[in-house]
Amino acid sequence: MEIRKIKGAIRDYPWGDGSYIASLLGRRQEGTHAELWFGAHPSAQSVTEDGTLLSELIREDRAFLGPDWERHQGSLPFMMKVMDIGCPLALQCHPGKADAEAGWEREEESRRAGRAVSYADRNGKSELFLALSPVTALVGFRNAEEAMADLAVLVPASYGRVLKGLPSIRSLFQSLYDLPQGERRLILSEFRSAAASASEPERSGLFLTRRGAALECLRHHPDDISCLMPYLMNLVHMKAGEAMEVKPGTMHTYFHGFGIECSDPSDNTIRIGLTHDHIDRGEAGRIADLQESEVSVAAAETDGYGRTAYRSSSGAFTLLSVPSGDYGIAGDRLSIALVTEGSARFSSGGESLSLSKGECAIIPAALRYTLRCRGALYITEAGNAQ
Repeated sequence: MEIRKIKGAIRDYPWGDGSYIASLLGRRQEGTHAELWFGAHPSAQSVTEDGTLLSELIREDRAFLGPDWERHQGSLPFMMKVMDIGCPLALQCHPGKADAEAGWEREEESRRAGRAVSYADRNGKSELFLALSPVTALVGFRNAEEAMADLAVLVPASYGRVLKGLPSIRSLFQSLYDLPQGERRLILSEFRSAAASASEPERSGLFLTRRGAALECLRHHPDDISCLMPYLMNLVHMKAGEAMEVKPGTMHTYFHGFGIECSDPSDNTIRIGLTHDHIDRGEAGRIADLQESEVSVAAAETDGYGRTAYRSSSGAFTLLSVPSGDYGIAGDRLSIALVTEGSARFSSGGESLSLSKGECAIIPAALRYTLRCRGALYITEAGNAQ
């Protein structure tokens, strides 16, 4: 059977909840399991059942990438993750390819010296997030006039003293982070009082309101000026089954919930706040898109097999949601398949492979197979981007 089971790598981060990943893997919850990686990034590689690194498998067996082996230089062209979010992620953005290349070279001396760096590899990163539960997020920036109007009400003294008259989101954003520490403390003190006493509820149904998001930030990072970002950024509510694309340069963070993230094969995260990890505000301010923007909703299409397809705008990868049913698939690109509920059975060439909840497999390019899905199956498929 050419389809191979692979085991994901668990990443513990302070923002992780852990309960969903523990349930998915059928184990007792231990630690703050934040992400479950299925990929070949050197930071945390998947392995086959016999312990072979996924990078080695793909490099040595050209059948997995098929005709794309040369184009991808024998490496996996995407990553697939399960995210289990317990509290706000770092406020962050990701670089494009050119910025990643330049940043990697620029930080070479710091990396050799063992100092904290922002660039973990040379790859740019765009991502597609599919919610498996209700998730609130901040993504990109809202209209400057609306943001300023909210701040004028929430922090009137600070607004009149240092913020009034700023002409754009860029100037407002940069001014907040450039203020002297004492001034930031005054703003945060006024903001905490306003957020605590405001009449707006913390939640609207299953989702956080702007006030609720701000209070979450204040609970975990009370001295961080980033706590004002719920009033500067687009507040996004994703129901289970809805997806969103986050392009390079887009500032974002997620709140409670869980979902699947597909991305380029990169761990480059440029953080500006809401974290105790390495912060690089200069680089974030340089590469971030600090203009008013709309959220890039990933349109759901139905492919020729009846699967729901969420495609990245770059064409680098596609996330497929496979409903229960029987399928005959003539695959043409390498894929990774993950069962989150029930089971899936793949058959090809007289052999079969079964996956149960929490199990994952890598499927080589150009493989014809039948699939019996009884539950929930998600497949990330390599795209055709050049």
